[in-house]
Amino acid sequence: MRTSRRLRHLVLVGGGHAPALLLAGLARRPFPGVRITLVSDGPRAFYSGMVPGLVAGQYGADDVTIDLPRLAARAGAGFVSAPAVRVAASARTVETADGGLLRYDFACLDVGSTVSGFELPGVRRVALPTRPVAALVAAVPPLLERARASTEGFRVIVVGGGAGGVELACALQARLEREGIRHPSVSLLEASPRLLPGRTRAVATAVERRCVARGIAVETGVRVVRVEDGRLYLEDGSPRVFEALLWCTGAAALPFVRASQLPVDERGFLRVRPTLQSVDHDDLFAVGDVASLEPWPDMPKAGVYAVRAAPVLERNLRAWLTGAPLATFRPQRDFLTLLNLGDGRALGFKWGRVLEGRLVFRLKDWIDRGFMARFRADTRDPRVSPARP
Repeated sequence: MRTSRRLRHLVLVGGGHAPALLLAGLARRPFPGVRITLVSDGPRAFYSGMVPGLVAGQYGADDVTIDLPRLAARAGAGFVSAPAVRVAASARTVETADGGLLRYDFACLDVGSTVSGFELPGVRRVALPTRPVAALVAAVPPLLERARASTEGFRVIVVGGGAGGVELACALQARLEREGIRHPSVSLLEASPRLLPGRTRAVATAVERRCVARGIAVETGVRVVRVEDGRLYLEDGSPRVFEALLWCTGAAALPFVRASQLPVDERGFLRVRPTLQSVDHDDLFAVGDVASLEPWPDMPKAGVYAVRAAPVLERNLRAWLTGAPLATFRPQRDFLTLLNLGDGRALGFKWGRVLEGRLVFRLKDWIDRGFMARFRADTRDPRVSPARP
C-alpha cells in the first residue's frame, strides 16, 4: 500500500506586486505537491503605478485594484485576511493579528513599508501617509469632500520630492482643478537640494520646470521639524499653512520585521541574499520594500524592483522544492521611469534623457493596463480602452 506524500506549505505574507504575480503564474502552472496560503491585511491590493491616476480622477478604483481572494482562488491558494504580526523563522510559523498561527515549509514576505519621518512631532496625528498605498487611497475621498466645502481656497502640501511626491502633487493639482475647486494651491517640499534625489540634475530640472509650469510651488532644501493642526514648521522656524498635508517621504521599515527577530540592516529592512533568501534562513524569501538586498543595500524602494524580481522568485521557489541551483536577482542600475502628470501627459526619463507629452502618457497607460491584465480572470486586455483624459 502506497503512502501519500505530505503537501508542503508555502505561505505568502503580504499582497505586494511579487506575490500577486507569483499567484497569477501559478494559476497557469501550479507548484506540484504544494498548498499555498496568502496572508494579507485586506482583500485588495493597489497597483502603485496607477494610484496617481486614481487620485487625478483618470482611473476608477477597479482599474487599480487586485482582488486578492479571487486571485488566490484561481491559483488554488487559501486566503487569510489579517495582518501578520510576527514571523518565527526558527519555528517556521506566521502569527496573524486575529490570533491565527500558520506553519510553513517555506515562505515569502512582501509586506511593503511605511514612510519615514512619522516620528516627528505632530506628523503621525496630522499628516496623511502615502505608504501603505491603501492609506492614501482611503484618504483621497474625504480630502476632496473638504476641498469642495472650502470657500477660502484649499491649500495642499506634499512633503517629499521623490518620484512619488512629484506624481502625487501633480495628480492633486489636476484633480482639484477638475473638481472646480476655487483657488486651490499645491506645494511640494523636499529636504534635498533638488527634486528626485539620485537622478541627474537635467532630469530634476526638467521635472521641477514642469511642476512650476503647472502652478505647483516647489521648495527644495527645506526640512520639516514639526507639524500642528493646519501648520508645519521648517528648520529655520518659518511656518507653512495647509488644509491637507500628505507625507510622501522615503520608505521606512515596518516594525513587525524587527519584532520578528529576523536579520535586519541598520534601517530595519530584512537582509536577503541575491537569491532572495534571508541571510539566516534558506526557507524564508523576501522581495519588495521589506527586503535589503545584499550586496545592494542602497537599492531604491520602488515597485519596479518587486515586479522584476517576481520571475526570479518563482524560479527559485521551484528550485528550492527540488534542490536545484537557485538563480540570482540583479537589480537594474537604471530603468525607464514614467511619471503621470495627471493632465493627460507624462514625463519619461532614462539614462538622463527626458521626454514629455501625451504620447508618453499613452505609453505609461498601455504598460500599466497590461500589467493589471495579468490579474484578470478573463483574457480580455484592458489596454484597448485608453484612460480618461
